[in-house]
Amino acid sequence: MPETRRSVTHRGTIHSEKGRIKFFITVGIYDDGRPGEVFITCDESGSTLDGFADCWAVAISMLLQTGTTLAQLVEKFAYQGFEPSGLTDCPEVRHARSIVDYCVRWMDQHFKTP
Repeated sequence: MPETRRSVTHRGTIHSEKGRIKFFITVGIYDDGRPGEVFITCDESGSTLDGFADCWAVAISMLLQTGTTLAQLVEKFAYQGFEPSGLTDCPEVRHARSIVDYCVRWMDQHFKTP
């Protein structure tokens, strides 16, 4: 990734049985429009969920930077289910089976490559 790059930040919300979970997905973008890095920040800073999301995003970023395509990540991670899961406020992802599911399906909608 270049030293200075464009990015997109998206606020996500999952309404789970245990309450509302808010998080932010920030995607660093290569000059050609491809995603090259992902950051996920949960509103419960320091929680297990926040730690997992951060580590997963680092691994996804490394994969994107070493040639794994977004399509490959979507194929592996879309519809993976674990808590929190539930309805969302996002029109593109009306129901998320997990934050991982939400993230890759949202990215698939916003960073489609020809």
